[in-house]
Amino acid sequence: MVDKVDLVMWTKNGAATLPLVLKRIDQVIPSEFVNKKVIADDRSTDETRKIAESYGWTVVLNRGSGISDNANTALRHVSSEFFVSFEQDLLLASDWWTKIPPHLNNPRVAAASGIRFASKPMGVRKMQMYVAKKYRGETELEPWLKSRQMAAFTLGKTLDNTIYRTSVLRSIGGFPKLATNSGVDTTLAYILKKHGYYWFVDYNVQSLHLRRELRQELNHQYWYATQLKEIWRKIKAETGMIPPVTRSGVIFRFAVSPFTGLLMAWKMKEPSIVYVHPLIRLYYLRGFLESR
Repeated sequence: MVDKVDLVMWTKNGAATLPLVLKRIDQVIPSEFVNKKVIADDRSTDETRKIAESYGWTVVLNRGSGISDNANTALRHVSSEFFVSFEQDLLLASDWWTKIPPHLNNPRVAAASGIRFASKPMGVRKMQMYVAKKYRGETELEPWLKSRQMAAFTLGKTLDNTIYRTSVLRSIGGFPKLATNSGVDTTLAYILKKHGYYWFVDYNVQSLHLRRELRQELNHQYWYATQLKEIWRKIKAETGMIPPVTRSGVIFRFAVSPFTGLLMAWKMKEPSIVYVHPLIRLYYLRGFLESR
């Protein structure tokens, strides 16, 4: 079991969710195991800084711009052997502290996380749960799923509920620097793999990604797809791996989405997936094509 840890978070105008998020962290992680709590803020214009300080967090200014710089700004303030990163809209699972840090008892594990699901709408949440059940344990994928090996590899590897071995993160140069505000976690997963380290995901520890409505998720899918070119450019430069995402593959998954949505809706007993899944695939396709 790890000893004391540093807690870090990166924020930008997170006042709407921050009180709930910080309160939950205090409830889940016992104060006797916390060395310091640091928030790197990217020039918020709302009450983010004030809220953070009221919960006992030290707020520092992002030394650059965007998530990559924010994460590395926070890392500069870490002094413990292990540290935990959060995002401003993640409601931590109540069993996170008892189940996730012990995975770092294995010296080859450089990072460990639980998984997160959208708080709402229910169609998105149930769809994410279906995908997690389908792809979990990527080494055990059925033959017909082998083409999704990379998608399975990155499943659950996010920066919002993760504990790290500080020396390893610093030895690889910190969090990867991307021009985009997305893909830092995906890129980091491949870099750790290249260096022979594991990022363990415990799919039984389930946190909530605080979302407002379907429109928010659709816009996120569109935006993320526009960033894929930069994400995979960085991964290829760092690891030599070739991007698995192709135009034909994205178009095909959109074309069959009415049928796969119907299947998921039936299996998860959630009728809204019938239209939620095709919509998500449509927005993803739009973003992907426009970016190219």
